[in-house]
Amino acid sequence: MARFEDLFAPYFPFGSRNLKLSAVPRKGTDVAVLQSIFNVMRDTMEVDLGAPIAIDGIYGSATAGAVRRVQSYFGLSVDGIAGPQTYFAFGQGVKGNVTYGGPTFGNRTLSQGMTGGDVKVLQNRLNCFRYSVLLGGAADGIFGSRTAGAVQAFQADAVANGDTGLAADGVVGPATFDALWIYTYAGGRGLFSGRNGFDVVFVQVILRALAYYTGKLDGIYGPKTIMAVKDFQDSEHIAVDGVAGPQTFYRIGLRNQNPAPKPLETVQF
Repeated sequence: MARFEDLFAPYFPFGSRNLKLSAVPRKGTDVAVLQSIFNVMRDTMEVDLGAPIAIDGIYGSATAGAVRRVQSYFGLSVDGIAGPQTYFAFGQGVKGNVTYGGPTFGNRTLSQGMTGGDVKVLQNRLNCFRYSVLLGGAADGIFGSRTAGAVQAFQADAVANGDTGLAADGVVGPATFDALWIYTYAGGRGLFSGRNGFDVVFVQVILRALAYYTGKLDGIYGPKTIMAVKDFQDSEHIAVDGVAGPQTFYRIGLRNQNPAPKPLETVQF
């Protein structure tokens, strides 16, 4: 498809505003990103999240209903409003949930020479796929030439997937942020017991495909997921703590050499 900027304008960084039903419906790329992630996870998870929703960039009653189902499932306040806690379940840390010291991922254009927690999130997200080889190590929050090359490779994969108009220039601006949100699902935060959400589903899918995880694809970072992460860490000779962080994301990517714009349900190993 074309860039979300073109299809669902105006552009809003995902998580930058609360989304709720209103007399004048809220429209924008952030709504479309939320709708897209919900549909992918709804199709992937082995739980009932109800019917899929249209990806139209409009926060209507069906989208609010989907948000309520997500909130109910993950034990959040059920109000149909996409706010900080709901975004965190989607893997995006905003306001009090900003990760790695900030700035918030998506709030500024990222390019070579920059540093920060948002760069670390970028690297984590890319490291879960074939771009791990280009990055060459766990996320360090420094946007160097290897990170620029990984971004270019991701952008080229997105263009090949039909994201027409997205420049493969190694700079992370609005169109690339949207592509990262809709194609990469983990890396926005560390994962440990009690941190549940759609990013957990991604980790479960990969570890099941690698024969470490035998549980349900439920997005719950519980005992089976923790044990699978520990077994994977042990096999990769990294610290065995059951926490999915930068080093674990990097090692996952070394074993998952797929391009990011590939739905989880069709991933092949």
